[in-house]
Amino acid sequence: MKKNTIHMLLASLCLGGFAISCTKSIDYGTDPYGISEHAFDLKFADAAPSPSQARPGEEVTYKLVGLSGIDKTAMTFFVNNNPSEIIAATDSTITVRLPETVSTGSARLVINGQTFAGPLTPIIGKVAIDPIFNAGTGASGILHTIKRLNNGQFFLGGNFDDYNGSKALSEINGIARITATGEFVSGMAFGEGAKGGTINNIVELPDGRLFVAGNFSQYDTDKTVRSMSILNVSGSLNKESVEILNLTDDPTKGTLNVPVFNGGVLDGGVVKAFYRDNKMTVVGGFKRYTSNYYARSTYNQILSDYFQSASIARVNLDGSLDSTFLVDNSSFPKRGSYGVNGGVFDATMDDKGTLTMVGSFTQYNNKISASRILRLKTSGELDTEFNAGVGADNTIYKIVPVGNKFYLIGSFLNYKGQQTNNIVLINADGSVDPSFKAKSFTGGIPDYLAVLDNGLLLVSGTFKRYDNVIREGLMILNSDGSLAKGYNNTGRFLGSVTDSYIGVNSIGQRTITLVGLILSFNGKSDLGNIVRLTIQD
Repeated sequence: MKKNTIHMLLASLCLGGFAISCTKSIDYGTDPYGISEHAFDLKFADAAPSPSQARPGEEVTYKLVGLSGIDKTAMTFFVNNNPSEIIAATDSTITVRLPETVSTGSARLVINGQTFAGPLTPIIGKVAIDPIFNAGTGASGILHTIKRLNNGQFFLGGNFDDYNGSKALSEINGIARITATGEFVSGMAFGEGAKGGTINNIVELPDGRLFVAGNFSQYDTDKTVRSMSILNVSGSLNKESVEILNLTDDPTKGTLNVPVFNGGVLDGGVVKAFYRDNKMTVVGGFKRYTSNYYARSTYNQILSDYFQSASIARVNLDGSLDSTFLVDNSSFPKRGSYGVNGGVFDATMDDKGTLTMVGSFTQYNNKISASRILRLKTSGELDTEFNAGVGADNTIYKIVPVGNKFYLIGSFLNYKGQQTNNIVLINADGSVDPSFKAKSFTGGIPDYLAVLDNGLLLVSGTFKRYDNVIREGLMILNSDGSLAKGYNNTGRFLGSVTDSYIGVNSIGQRTITLVGLILSFNGKSDLGNIVRLTIQD
């Protein structure tokens, strides 16, 4: 609002009898709305830049309407918030040189504080969304896991009830099968699928059956399932007939058709499951393990056993507990491990059966210090050869093995007394490997990491910058922690990655398929929580 307009308003108020001093003008200073004294009638033309996509360091020309008569020296230009040098300007075009750190994003012109939004500028590099992968609208909810089968197809697990509109033909709840190129596979016998929660992990057993685990209260129509079970190759619940007490004259009340895997967890769910030697090791946030006692059950009343088994359990494929693993057989009744005193967010198991867990916990079995990381031998004993010292000073979200070493990623800033900036590479004995050094994150933190088959690291999270370079939510790092040149051309990633699969597409390109809660990426907002990227050499 200009001063003369304010003066007229004050005069009107005085004449109207309002109690306000009218003896002198009032200087209101700078316009609080930031509108220039001379607003520009300017906009980008409805046309793509030329060239329509470019590499860092190249020149790009944008068409605009209304540039005539504007002081070109007052203009600043940005591509995805990266300042870009203006090297030429006419009455209808602006040509800029893209900076070396530029990534895919929208152009923006600023003149005397006024901002004019421009078109998307795709940046060419070594990472791109794979056009061969066709998930359509993808999953309707979060995906927690992607599991490649021996036949090359994939199972998806999560909390969703549709995949690319396929629920019109097949009921979908928490689990779906897709082809190598992302199409939904119909004809599976999932029935009503996983209900009352989510599937977090899928493990293919040697005979082709599937072990599914998570935090769900029912599979298909069977309400005796408690967060984990075994499925047939077709996707149906693996069942058998068992004898029960029959207190009636009806012979059909003497048996039940029940899941072969007679076991489950309570007071929390399973985040990771591992198969070894015909047994499953499961970790998560659960407090008790349970199984049904069919010998004393009736048709209308199924009895259950409950066993303390906090956070960690090893079970046989029939669902019975492995009594040699973290079970005190001398007590009556038998007791299991007290587990950890906080959340378990991830775990990994090596070929020897050694289990390493990470999360927010600080103690194990109520007495042993375990600062967000813990390693157990296959016997269940604490591995004293692994020494994390004071561990991490905050939560560890992921542990990713590479050879005999591990990447840890989370909200921690220090590990074992050393500054680590949310990511650290540790040796098999728990010590820090100094060959990797994370730079600083701003605007958020990383929460997912995958090691690509060329040795580079894909990192995602909520961060806005890395080492003061704009990288919004996703980046590719060298093995020393620096940004990989040529691989950071993609634009903003909004969401979270929960799992990934590294492979090749049908034309031999390296790929990584990401699943999770993926809201948008690289200018696309209809990815359906799953996207596959190509990674060039």
